[in-house]
Amino acid sequence: MRNLVYWCIFFACVTILIGCASSPKKTTLQLSPEPGTSSLSQQELDYAYNTAVSTGLDMGYRVVSSSVEQRAVTLNRFRSADSVFETMEVSIESKGDTATVNITYKGPKPVEEETVKEFTDRFMTKLKAKPAVQAGGVAAPESPQARGKTEKKPSGVETGKGTHLILLKNGNIRMEPSTNAKIITTLKKGQVINKLNGSRDWYEIELPTGGKGWIAKSLVKEVE
Repeated sequence: MRNLVYWCIFFACVTILIGCASSPKKTTLQLSPEPGTSSLSQQELDYAYNTAVSTGLDMGYRVVSSSVEQRAVTLNRFRSADSVFETMEVSIESKGDTATVNITYKGPKPVEEETVKEFTDRFMTKLKAKPAVQAGGVAAPESPQARGKTEKKPSGVETGKGTHLILLKNGNIRMEPSTNAKIITTLKKGQVINKLNGSRDWYEIELPTGGKGWIAKSLVKEVE
């Protein structure tokens, strides 16, 4: 009889755990062209992809895998509060004149709704705050007044504002001038970006999303 009670308790616990586990939660957002334009440009689709990546990083996720060509990224993070892993898969899919943002969340059921809502809210807020774009598809740099603070530069940095860089191949953009630094995003071969500063082997650059990062000098060349 005692064994029967133990087995009943065991199966009850398993049932509770299965109930708490979350099947993937899928959400879709619709992106439409701005008034006065007939369709979304490739640059706008790339901007949406970069915004999805930066939104994930802002929320403490790290990039597990990404494809700039397919505009798809997989992010995950470990939530120490209850020792669980969360995964967010985001892809930008062109649908003729419009596009869809496909978001798939894999994590514990009790927080899936609020986590996905937080991601979508942050994503749409950043998307609406798209910086002005200059000729050549380069995002206009933020002014010091807009940033509201002076940023520290690594030692040995040379100033080089006003110069553009073109990617010789697909290249990772990192948070610091080091191959060990976290990857922010990956830019495509042929993309033109603003150079802000340079160190021995790295350039600090302005991202199309308006943020900043570092790229190895071997991946780019300067253009005026």
